[in-house]
Amino acid sequence: MTPEQKKFLKDLATELETQPGFNDRELLFFPLRFDKDRPVAVQHKEIAEQLMPKDPLLGSVNYVSSIGTTVQNVVNAIVGRLKTEHKKAISGLYEAEMRADGVDVDNLLNREPGERGSWEVVYHWLWNHKYLRWLDENGWQILQKKAKSPPNWLQFLTKEEMASVQRGTRSFVLPPPPPAVQKSTPIIPVEKSLWMVIDLEFDNSQLLLLNRSQDGEFLLCPSSAYAPNPIVEKPPILLPQKDSWADRDESKTNFKFEKLVKEEFLAIALEKPLNLPWLIPREEEALPEWNAERLKELFEHLERQGNWQVFYQCFEVVEKP
Repeated sequence: MTPEQKKFLKDLATELETQPGFNDRELLFFPLRFDKDRPVAVQHKEIAEQLMPKDPLLGSVNYVSSIGTTVQNVVNAIVGRLKTEHKKAISGLYEAEMRADGVDVDNLLNREPGERGSWEVVYHWLWNHKYLRWLDENGWQILQKKAKSPPNWLQFLTKEEMASVQRGTRSFVLPPPPPAVQKSTPIIPVEKSLWMVIDLEFDNSQLLLLNRSQDGEFLLCPSSAYAPNPIVEKPPILLPQKDSWADRDESKTNFKFEKLVKEEFLAIALEKPLNLPWLIPREEEALPEWNAERLKELFEHLERQGNWQVFYQCFEVVEKP
């Protein structure tokens, strides 16, 4: 599994610990059974015999004899359990979410204890629905924590500042601010037509540039709106790029921030370019939306590639005096 998938299961296990019947055995079994890379065909008994005894959490315990109860307790914690003559009802932690996603929860609740197949329904729901929502909520923070950002790797220049420099050379990069200034959040003037300068020492690398604000999360590079070419042949690079949609009328379509909010940017530099459909600039989606499906696909490919770096920068949009 990817580090993100492992963290997802860890976060869920922490939440499930509050549920009745979800004790040490269930805590040990849950990530092993619901491992994204473990085939569904692997029997519970195999997990109990071959994997669970290797964990020192419970010492020398016969997990196999009670594995059916362990599986049922995990399912009950997630889906719930109806009241019976001998057992109290349990409200499943994710029952409402599963119903909203179209899962036939009533069918699961009315099955006989130990009836086959319930855990598989939960497994597919976790990875096809719950995981995507978790990624949507946590994906940006996961990438941001990986960031190692040099000062001034991303800057915005006004038209007046651009007028005195030669486009396409290092001469347009502003000098580093004093140390005291670096500690404060950089600012962006509101309602100004701006150029973006990205200065990262990664020749012949693919650059992915993401933006997040209260309006949502979007992919700026590559995009037909600002950056049709994501390959950094020689830094620094300037956005909007030539032949982009925004370059056609700079008086109207350069970067312009109209709200006094926080604007965040994440850049990912890749030695080996990714060839994903949504990374191909298209006029019909000039500014690609950054969603959970795409984030999931990105994490899977980043895990295989290995050689990539993340950079982060936050700005406050302000009214200039």
